[in-house]
Amino acid sequence: MHFRPEDIPRISPETPGGGCMRSIQAGEMDIGFTWTTGPRDYTPLYAGLPGGVCPCDHYGYVFSGRIRARYADGSEEVIGPGEAYFIPKGHVLIYEEATYHFELNFHHQLKALMDVVIANGLHRAILE
Repeated sequence: MHFRPEDIPRISPETPGGGCMRSIQAGEMDIGFTWTTGPRDYTPLYAGLPGGVCPCDHYGYVFSGRIRARYADGSEEVIGPGEAYFIPKGHVLIYEEATYHFELNFHHQLKALMDVVIANGLHRAILE
């Protein structure tokens, strides 16, 4: 299986600046590309999840922009262009600027997350 980013289905609407989230299941994993027109703090979208944090382990690569991962223990890290990453479950994500990144997620974890963040207004947050 192989996919071009533009052929992967959108899981969010396109923003006025062209940002969107795309994801497709491949075996046990979801393959995704995200373009955000950030900056954007997604903390409110995690409301309703245990501890108010993401239940997913994320593996990825940042092409451009910056992602701040804030962990439940209060520690933080920033991932920038040209960096591969592993962000363990128990975090919130903050996009400090417009960001384009590739990500792999376990399908069952991502589905649990997306069910909650969509209910919390993902589409509104992305379009704001």
